[in-house]
Amino acid sequence: MKSIILFLVLSFGFVCSAQNQNIKIFLDCNTCNADYYKQELRYVEFVRDRNYADVHILITSQNNASNGKHYILEFIGNGNYKDINQKLEFDTTSETTTEAKRILMLKYLKLGLMPYWIKNGLSDKINITLKKEETKKDKTEEVDPWNKWTFKISLRGYFNGQESNSSQYINGNFRINKITEKNKFNLSLGLSNDKSKYTYDNEEIISEKKSSYIYGSDVISLNNHWSAGLFVDAGNSLYENKAFYYAIKPGIEYDFFDYKDSQKKSLFITYKIGNVFNRYYDLTVFDKTKESLWQHNLELGGGLVTKWGNVSSSIEYRSYLHDSALNGIRANISTNIRLFKGFSLNLWGGYGLSHDQINIRAQGVSLEELLLQQKQIKSGYRYYGSIGISYTFGSIYNTIVNPRFNL
Repeated sequence: MKSIILFLVLSFGFVCSAQNQNIKIFLDCNTCNADYYKQELRYVEFVRDRNYADVHILITSQNNASNGKHYILEFIGNGNYKDINQKLEFDTTSETTTEAKRILMLKYLKLGLMPYWIKNGLSDKINITLKKEETKKDKTEEVDPWNKWTFKISLRGYFNGQESNSSQYINGNFRINKITEKNKFNLSLGLSNDKSKYTYDNEEIISEKKSSYIYGSDVISLNNHWSAGLFVDAGNSLYENKAFYYAIKPGIEYDFFDYKDSQKKSLFITYKIGNVFNRYYDLTVFDKTKESLWQHNLELGGGLVTKWGNVSSSIEYRSYLHDSALNGIRANISTNIRLFKGFSLNLWGGYGLSHDQINIRAQGVSLEELLLQQKQIKSGYRYYGSIGISYTFGSIYNTIVNPRFNL
């Protein structure tokens, strides 16, 4: 019995010693394939909470001009490594495959972990290979034949059915972008057709919703805090009783933080004002078949990403200038907060007041149209949301990957 106890004690000591040779890391990334990095990274131990980690790796991203992502990896040392902090960045494009992105991410994770491995006494485990510097003869100036213009086309269809009903849905989009440090241009077009057919007691009911749109914007960077832009929107929507509509609004925005820090923190205020025109399918409750009005929008919003979690929210007020009683307010919030070890709070929701529905049909809608959501009806408010908590306890280590049965 004593031999068994001695064996267990020695085994436990050996395991603890082996674990101490590894760097404990907390990978804080919502879009990363953690299993891949658990399999490929050596001399690290993944833990389930940042408070247990030697290194907290916070990964954030933003869309870049080439329809890819700009990634920032922040390495935040804890405990014996609290004096080692650094930041690495890299970009992907629309042509970067999932595998190529994973390899790039793995490369930068290894680069960022180098100082921690060295301090942990693993210098003899590290091999470094540097690319040979290009000579002038080898260097060629990169020429962009598209001059930073990007294009995206998408078409999606969906259908299903059974004996008593069938439905089909078609959606198409075309987008053009050009983004530079000084200018941000976007043009997108889209159309959709949602059609359903129901058969009951030899009677056939058809529900159809059609819409199309074109949206364009051109934003100019004035300095590190100010931007100005022009926003144009046009299209039609059978559901919203709009045979044709357009809105032309110039706008201005101020970010209290520097735009270069927007990936981590932002607090902005935006104001837009312009002309809105609607031509309706049916007479509205205001006895209009078409009208041209002036409208303005004021929005305050922001976001924060830190090692304890992230939060973003905004509130927008809009109204027509000829009658301030025709107004609306929309607010939303999204957050994921780690309150203490293993415990997280998740909030997501929004609320809106709508006193500016000038497009509502005068004759109302039938019960059939209401249930099938064919036509919009007056609604003074809408809300949505979710709240959740999670608590994780047990072993702090979670490095093992077992993909059997996809569970």
